[in-house]
Amino acid sequence: MTLSLRSRDTGRAFERLYHAHVGDVYRYALAVTGNRADAEDVTQTTFMQAYRALDRGEHPVKPRNWLITVAHNVCRQRFRETARRPVEVEYDEDVGEALVPSDDAPTAADIQRALGQLALNQREALVMRELEGRSYAQIAETLGLTVAAVETLIFRARRALREQLEGTLSCSEAEAALSLQLDGRLSRADAGLLRGHL
Repeated sequence: MTLSLRSRDTGRAFERLYHAHVGDVYRYALAVTGNRADAEDVTQTTFMQAYRALDRGEHPVKPRNWLITVAHNVCRQRFRETARRPVEVEYDEDVGEALVPSDDAPTAADIQRALGQLALNQREALVMRELEGRSYAQIAETLGLTVAAVETLIFRARRALREQLEGTLSCSEAEAALSLQLDGRLSRADAGLLRGHL
């Protein structure tokens, strides 16, 4: 195959890969990094690396899992680079519909700060489990850990969040509230729903 044909095929494959998975990669990056600018940077870097891999002839069997693994590695690298600098949480005031009214509920910024206080590996494991619905085995594969280690990470992440936030919330309500928060549409009342579940 000539170089121009290979480049054209790579471009088409990349375009399909990008359109199918950009939302998943961005949501993962946003949940892990805590702000939109960093999430956009992680997403861009992830897809740049994906393009290079496709151009080298790599064709992942499970593209979504592969891209999340690449995004995970990009997030880890960014975390190492910025570990000595304080992290500021960005909050967008775009308000969604309230699920349950509550006067003393934490804000979306409170929730994002609480997530930001978790160790990076705890935050990543929790995001993969709660927001992406991944199995413990899938998370273990992505993080390069045992299933038992992933279970421990998620248990500790939930316990740490529970200590920071108060209240009660069912699993389905927590998933809905986390999705709203990641989309920047969580109201102050919605934020309170995350307290007890986590």
